[in-house]
Amino acid sequence: MSPRHLIWALALWPAGASASDWSLSLSGGIATVAGEGGQPFASATIYRYVGAGFVRAGATWFDGEGDPDVAEPLPAQTRQVTFGGGYQAGRILLDAYVTLGSRDFTPPGPDRTNGRIVRAETDGGLFTLGGSVTLDAPVGDRWLVAPFLSLSYSEVDTARTLVPQAGDPVIVKSRESGLTGIAGLSAERLWEGGSLGVYLAGAATSNRASINRQGSGLLAARTPQLIRAEDEKDGWVEYGLSGSIRLSDALTLDAALVRTAGFSRGETTSASAGIGIRF
Repeated sequence: MSPRHLIWALALWPAGASASDWSLSLSGGIATVAGEGGQPFASATIYRYVGAGFVRAGATWFDGEGDPDVAEPLPAQTRQVTFGGGYQAGRILLDAYVTLGSRDFTPPGPDRTNGRIVRAETDGGLFTLGGSVTLDAPVGDRWLVAPFLSLSYSEVDTARTLVPQAGDPVIVKSRESGLTGIAGLSAERLWEGGSLGVYLAGAATSNRASINRQGSGLLAARTPQLIRAEDEKDGWVEYGLSGSIRLSDALTLDAALVRTAGFSRGETTSASAGIGIRF
């Protein structure tokens, strides 16, 4: 299997792109929960292709959604790095990754804490280990259908601000952990100048407060972001559109819009756009 088919299976490069040893993906966007609290995000990932395999390294930043309040999960700015790789055997693409990150929680202001200032440390961390299996299934010369299964285990620090009767407010941190699984399908129409695709998947998690999928190379990674939520099981459906425009042999623009249905915290919508550079 050629590196070009490998890229197609990941939905990273349009039809007609020639094989290359390296590519760089830069993207950004915003996610909303229940139509409120925009959560901007940005990422950069570099890929090195070797035969039918690849390795990748990337960094992601995203801001927390919503306003901080007392006794509620606090929003946080999150920075993370991801290292991963994969291999394609026949029509099957295997992908695995590990993610490490730090979180900087935003405490509530004095108007929420009876005029008292939060002085406690407001940092935390996260860890994610995940992988996916994708079937690369071209249909004719111009269609690519790619069913996939994805599973990740995440540990994410969360925090709340508590206000005692006397003294400064305190931040109580806890580590949420859980498994998130996704089964879905993407279908792309490919042409010389780009591609247009649709996406549909079902997802379930053992702990919605621990969801962290930004390390995955799949379109499914684009929603939801880290959600301020209670420790509860959840299940939902995701659907979306994606597209790319080939500007030159070395430059591609891409965009995606993904939304949930049935996510109990409130439906999440994620819109993103990016640029791919091949060299």
